[in-house]
Amino acid sequence: MQSGHLWDDDDADNGRSRVVPFRAAGADARTRRPVSAVASLSPADLIGLLLREIILMAVIFVLIFGAGAFVATRLPKDYTANASLLMQLGKDYVYDPLAGDAARGATATIDEVVQSEVEILNSTELKRRVIHRLGYKVILPHAPALWDPKTDAQKTAADNAALRVLQAGLGTATAPQDNVVRLSFKFADGESAALILNTLIDEYQTYRQEVFTDATGPVLAQQKADFDRQLADADAAYQQFLAQNGVGDFEAAKATYSKVYDQVQTDLYTARAAVAQDHAKLDAIDTNLKTLNPEMSTERDLDLTIPARILTLQQQKQEMLSRYLPDSQPIKDIDGQIASLQSMVSAGQGVGEKDHKMGVNPVYQGLVTQKLDLQSDIAAQTGRISQLEAQADQVTKKAQSLLGVEAQFNTLAATRDSLQNNIKTYTQRIEENEAQRRMTKGADDAVRVVEKASPPDRPKSLKGLVLIVSFLLALFAALAAGLLRIVTRKGFVNAGMASKALDLPILAQARNKETKTKDTGNKPDGRPDAQRPDVKTGPRPGAAGAA
Repeated sequence: MQSGHLWDDDDADNGRSRVVPFRAAGADARTRRPVSAVASLSPADLIGLLLREIILMAVIFVLIFGAGAFVATRLPKDYTANASLLMQLGKDYVYDPLAGDAARGATATIDEVVQSEVEILNSTELKRRVIHRLGYKVILPHAPALWDPKTDAQKTAADNAALRVLQAGLGTATAPQDNVVRLSFKFADGESAALILNTLIDEYQTYRQEVFTDATGPVLAQQKADFDRQLADADAAYQQFLAQNGVGDFEAAKATYSKVYDQVQTDLYTARAAVAQDHAKLDAIDTNLKTLNPEMSTERDLDLTIPARILTLQQQKQEMLSRYLPDSQPIKDIDGQIASLQSMVSAGQGVGEKDHKMGVNPVYQGLVTQKLDLQSDIAAQTGRISQLEAQADQVTKKAQSLLGVEAQFNTLAATRDSLQNNIKTYTQRIEENEAQRRMTKGADDAVRVVEKASPPDRPKSLKGLVLIVSFLLALFAALAAGLLRIVTRKGFVNAGMASKALDLPILAQARNKETKTKDTGNKPDGRPDAQRPDVKTGPRPGAAGAA
């Protein structure tokens, strides 16, 4: 209550001081400096104000901390089983396109690998497999009603309850650029916690192989089957094309016709050259025949009587010399006969023609034979030339017919070859994929168990953490309530605090009486404060002219 020059605290409690500062009646409000009451207080003043609200703060602290302590005492004790897995880059994280080689061999980063494996670990399907393997009794030991579900609704409820337990208990921890995944599982029983976590790891190693089951294999097989059907159609069209054109192998036929045409042309040129050569020979033989006689002397017998007589006389002389002297008459007679005969021989009368026979001239006959042979050769070569020219025309027409359908053949052959190459490629990839699947089955190097879960020795509880959080929260709430009460409540603890907060001098200080009247202007004795002996009044120090 404010009255004249006095300010009173209507809410002052019994036994506490009441501060009555003096304000000049004529003071202008615009000349006073605005000051925040709380901001101008010292820490000691704040502590004094908080102590005045100690009861309210204690009640709030006790309520909040008590609620937290009650919750902490109700928290169950859990056993935490731990395990760790080592994730490595495997073939499942190497890009292998179904067709082509674009980006083939691109690999994922270790963070991407770990993130993918953690997603598999946290998958609901994996947890369902763990539930199916262990049963409800292990996972829900405190819910016997769910151990043996009879209906689909009960089974669904049991599955959901078990899933909630696994989802709440399973924890995964990773670090950037670290290929180790640390697993933890919280459960009410230590043996069950280790069993559930190890079962989850075993099922995870099986399930991840199903997740990464080569979806490429069936796709490759399906695509190969499609190529097989297309190749069968292409082969039918190819064979029909060959049958229509009367060839067994288009390329071989084309090459054969080209080779035959070249050979025919070569033979044709050779035959024409041979004919020309035979004509030249025939002209030469005709010329020679004109200079030769068809007949010639085939046998001629000579008369050699005189030379034989001379030889006989010479032999006789030799015989007679053995009996006669060289100058004897018989020897001389023989020498005379020999000389006479020799003179006849020297004169050309000693040798004469006895018999003379005529026959065909062999040179002439040979030339005639050659002429006949040449004429027959020319006739044969001429016929051969005609046949070769006909063959050349036939081969040319056939080759031209093949050239006309070569574009169609190239299309059919290219389609057929492409399909065959695709089938070969896909067959090879299917075999490689199957080999890789067999080699990696049961021996996956991408995930290795670093540490299996073992039953924990001691349980862990959040009781201590909840107590600490409850204590801090209760303390904060109590302090906040005390500060809020300080800001919203009127009055001061002592004169110094009032002077600091209001930036005014304290002119008087009065003690509260046991009784308190309703009068706002006078005190219990009915006198104004200025006339009461227990109220100290006086001028403002240093500000005498302010009044």
